Amino acid sequence: MQRLLYRTFKRLYRVSRWFRRRFTPMGLLVLGILIASGIIGIDTRYTMAYQIAGLATALVAVSFLSGLLVRVRFEVERFMPDFCSDGETFEYGVRIRNLTPRRQAGLFVRERPDSGLPTFQAFLNSHEPGEEKRNRFDRFVGYPRWQWLVSRTQGAAVDDEALPLLPPRGEIAVTLSLTPRRRGNIQLEGLTLIRPDPLGLVKTCINVKLPETLLALPKRVPVPDLDLPGSRHHQPGGITQASSVGDAEEFFSLRDYRPGDSLRRVHWRSWARTGKAVVKEFQEEYFVRYGLLLDTFARPRQNQIFEDAVVLAASCVTRTDSPDILLDLMFVGTRAYCFTSGRGLLPTARMLEILACVNPTWNQDFDSVRHMLAGRTTRMSGCICVLLSWDEPRRKLVRWLRANEVAVEVLLVTEGKQAIDPGPMRDRSDCFHVVESGNLEGAFPG
Repeated sequence: MQRLLYRTFKRLYRVSRWFRRRFTPMGLLVLGILIASGIIGIDTRYTMAYQIAGLATALVAVSFLSGLLVRVRFEVERFMPDFCSDGETFEYGVRIRNLTPRRQAGLFVRERPDSGLPTFQAFLNSHEPGEEKRNRFDRFVGYPRWQWLVSRTQGAAVDDEALPLLPPRGEIAVTLSLTPRRRGNIQLEGLTLIRPDPLGLVKTCINVKLPETLLALPKRVPVPDLDLPGSRHHQPGGITQASSVGDAEEFFSLRDYRPGDSLRRVHWRSWARTGKAVVKEFQEEYFVRYGLLLDTFARPRQNQIFEDAVVLAASCVTRTDSPDILLDLMFVGTRAYCFTSGRGLLPTARMLEILACVNPTWNQDFDSVRHMLAGRTTRMSGCICVLLSWDEPRRKLVRWLRANEVAVEVLLVTEGKQAIDPGPMRDRSDCFHVVESGNLEGAFPG
């Protein structure tokens, strides 16, 4: 049944998209009058409605034929930013050049996002935000979910923009706006120049291929101060690590030269005074280093909860953007990943780009998270865990981190308001935050 509904929705969407792209609102009205009058006037002996149908047919036919006579050519150049943010409208420039010797007036331009449609698995396993509040028929049929999936698959909301007069073989610069509807890569196929016919019923569309990929960063919301009670830890690699992140080497003492010591550490004045080779010794560096663990182990229909978890992780990345802190972003995908920002390493913008492309994990064991963290606990001052549920494996992970003397802060994303027992975090409830999915902005008042 679900597969039949999916195929029906695909066909209906493609037909409706063709009509919306080819007809103006007035043209759709005339088309509706044509169909209605054709049905009513099918018996010409009892009604004159067939005459209205004939007139409407003539109007539509003339509009279509006038569109076939249009012979125009354009050259288009687009100026996109490096990246944008999910849900935030931004503007960008477009230069359009008229390649014909005639002026062009009354044109519109529209961005053309990827025209791909959701897969059957996405239709089956996705959960529209607020779907539980819809009536039984909508939940069973799933058409509102289909519409929501289409908007997310295409990735952007666009509108037609009216163009000023294009002079013969001249060019104009216009500003267009676009609103990303999801994070991640948004594929743009090109631009469409639209010319309505003289009657204003049918659109003639001139498609200009201009493929481009736009990266939409995750949303960010206010989160509380993540001041974990961890201390500075020694980082293996010592001076090499310190120099790579810009920490000054701290002089510790002098000692006798040993074979293999670098000549750059020789203390020449002491050598001249004592007659023996003496080298400088430096103290190993200690940093404040936090871990940010993103739970990617989503269950079916937890797509919105996972998206909210990514938003919280992105908000934590920007919140801990300090030159005195190293931050390890850790998650499990096809394998375990760890990216470090701060003090001369990856910038915050790069961490947000990574989060923009994170996908949920379906076929991995949650125990792989502990294996990923096993060699890192001695270097971490604290760990922020953004979790999708609060079951026994996740409780064990928190207990294990605390047993290794790692300060833990938990951000738990739940569907609806739920009473959650903090379990191993009961003694530090101020570090255990339950966040309702879909209400991130109001999760941390003040």
